[in-house]
Amino acid sequence: MKKKHIIIGYTALLLSACGSGSEGGGIFGGSGFNTDEVKVTKVVPITSEDNAPQCQVNLQVKYMKGDNEAAKAVNQAIMQRLFMMENLTMQQAVDSFANFYTSEYRKNMAPLYREDRSDEEKHAWYQYRYTIETDTQEGKDDCLVYLITLDMYEGGAHGIRQKLVMNFDAKTGKQIGLDDLFVQGYQFSLNDLLMEELRKVTKCKSLDELHEQNYLMTMDIYAPTNFILDDDEITFIYNPYEIATYDKGNIELSLSYSKLDHLLKHD
Repeated sequence: MKKKHIIIGYTALLLSACGSGSEGGGIFGGSGFNTDEVKVTKVVPITSEDNAPQCQVNLQVKYMKGDNEAAKAVNQAIMQRLFMMENLTMQQAVDSFANFYTSEYRKNMAPLYREDRSDEEKHAWYQYRYTIETDTQEGKDDCLVYLITLDMYEGGAHGIRQKLVMNFDAKTGKQIGLDDLFVQGYQFSLNDLLMEELRKVTKCKSLDELHEQNYLMTMDIYAPTNFILDDDEITFIYNPYEIATYDKGNIELSLSYSKLDHLLKHD
């Protein structure tokens, strides 16, 4: 089936690696945040015909309450990450995204559906969904861990389910990146530790065995920017297709701070 996936532009950016690190201030510590959330559900049929496929958008987005600079910085990063928007309230951003996404769905997919509607087997191809659920937790030394679950279907053999994470310095509101945590030149040593952990969780003794199990078929191991700063460990998260085939689902590799001590920056 030939489709024009203009809508996917939002998705591609959301699934890409989350970015920048903090500028100034300590990595950990701070007074924490108070959170609120906005919810929007929007269902739009592809055409006005009876029993036409629908696009359903469900968005539940937590954000930081307050007008202090740290809360503003966190909210701007969340808004940019989820919706590629800025300088709006979170309610405005959520509403704007839901309206845009469903509008693009009808504009781009309705002509294709009219060509395919006589084929009942193709009906499900146009039954789109886009769901975002978010949560927060307290991470290492009061840093804010922002958790995003994306569940979407835009045609094809199966949908996409992703777990995405952003970590924030609770004092400044700046996003924490790998370069903020680790000393210069950490990549090779960190990759070795991740490979060791991957072999451990998969019970594979060699790279050849990993290949046989459909891991690292087209890439080398790497440290993703998708990670959780837990109290005792850093959990690195790989979503489907990143280091293994789709059927493996999300892969999480956890390394204790004690194991990482020689790579971590210390004040």
